[in-house]
Amino acid sequence: MTDNKKQIINHISRLEGQLASVKKELQQDKVDCIKASTTLLSASRSFAGLRQKFTESFLMKHFVPQVSEKDKDMFDKLIAIIKG
Repeated sequence: MTDNKKQIINHISRLEGQLASVKKELQQDKVDCIKASTTLLSASRSFAGLRQKFTESFLMKHFVPQVSEKDKDMFDKLIAIIKG
């Protein structure tokens, strides 16, 4: 997982920025609901991508070295579903 560690940390930083932006918008006297909801939707999609990348990295680190050749096809299908 260390190979993807920097990417995952950068992804978390972007997600934190998106959430901070939504929070800042909601603290305004005149809230721009469209802006806040659009940013929140982007954050939601970003979180889904983060979860996917983290899960994929975890599986690649802990299971790929142990996957036999006969199970490799099944493992590749699992990764495709996660990315789906």
